[in-house]
Amino acid sequence: DGNYRAEKAGFAKEQQDKINSKYDADDAAKTLVWISSLSPKTSLSDEFIDAVKKIPTNLKKCDPDEYHQYLMDGFVLGYLIASVDPASENFSKNAWKKATSTVFEATRRRERLTFFVNFAQKLGLDSSNIFQTDQLYEKTNLPQVIICLSQVGSYAQERPDYSGPQGFWATRHHANARNFTDEQLKQGEGIIGLQMGSNKGANASGISFGARRHITEII
Repeated sequence: DGNYRAEKAGFAKEQQDKINSKYDADDAAKTLVWISSLSPKTSLSDEFIDAVKKIPTNLKKCDPDEYHQYLMDGFVLGYLIASVDPASENFSKNAWKKATSTVFEATRRRERLTFFVNFAQKLGLDSSNIFQTDQLYEKTNLPQVIICLSQVGSYAQERPDYSGPQGFWATRHHANARNFTDEQLKQGEGIIGLQMGSNKGANASGISFGARRHITEII
């Protein structure tokens, strides 16, 4: 089990502390509340339902240990897959059944997390926004897990068959804004300013940041 790994020291500990400092308890709670608000589009075993029922509906903050406990066995994430695109996963696989042996269950947990990573890739997320299995299982990068689930939310609510709460997540071009430098954002604002002064041209929301930067360079 990842919980029994040796404590990091020196540079490795510094890097881990830096990652841990980016953890946001409010954002973590938001991802869990969203998942618990969804309804699966296929029948699921009690393991999935029970895992989601453990999440308080009025959760405002969630500390790293709690967040890890909610997600590490993969059933909450499986519930999310079943609520967004159940056809993308075969829930009758042995890995989705809880093993009686601790050793086998540890292996299955990793498998379930990997199934979710594959689901996020199929959904269209950029690889930079997806966590790696051990980053969640071994609790080495929970901020990346929060980013991934937030992005899954943004992608999911764009689907025509989405039945969850509307407007829970920012639309994708807003959700991705944090990935750009201040200089790039200023360039984008310049183009928006030009468009606001004219009744011609495309709506600013339809232009990607990459396109804005390119236009600015041409100007």
